[in-house]
Amino acid sequence: MSTTARRYTITGKVQGVGFRPFVYRLAHRCKLKGWVRNCTGQVEIHAEGTGDQLERFSEALVNDAPMIAEPSICACSTTRPERFEQFSILPSEQSGTPRIHIPADFFTCKDCEAELRDPGERRYQYPFINCTQCGPRYTIIEQLPYDRPYTSMAEFPLCDECRKEYEDPFDRRFHAQPLACPVCGPKLRFISSDTSFDDTDQALNACIK
Repeated sequence: MSTTARRYTITGKVQGVGFRPFVYRLAHRCKLKGWVRNCTGQVEIHAEGTGDQLERFSEALVNDAPMIAEPSICACSTTRPERFEQFSILPSEQSGTPRIHIPADFFTCKDCEAELRDPGERRYQYPFINCTQCGPRYTIIEQLPYDRPYTSMAEFPLCDECRKEYEDPFDRRFHAQPLACPVCGPKLRFISSDTSFDDTDQALNACIK
């Protein structure tokens, strides 16, 4: 079967919502080769495969997008196949005129809420828990494209466990820019008029009392 290539430009709410990881997983599901990258507020995709594979991919780009994403295909054109060996996420492209779509902050999703309440999870009661479907965006971003080095989280290097999640394309925290845990992320400190707590559990118990 002959290989066809298409170039997509996606606009709308596609920054900070797990859209590139979604595109990566979708491309693998459709058995496509190529790449996806951020580009000054929008997302660009180069996909190669058969006509049927690309049709399924095009339809799912919008219909199966993450719940908090609002993508719109503003351009799609046929281009020359470059015979890539795999599909990958490329570094963000910063040239060109910015199409500014600042990602909003999102309330804690059900998956993170379940972790937060589970004593067996390493983020048990961690106040800054998040993933690609929830957590801070607008309040930490310093410039586009929305990548960790351009957020206030750049000051918090990932620990080994968080790094594994961040780099695993099939983890829900893949490229979650606010990613953090009690080991490597921000910490909560409760201060009252007569005492202070460095331990989250102590602070929460004090608030309850």
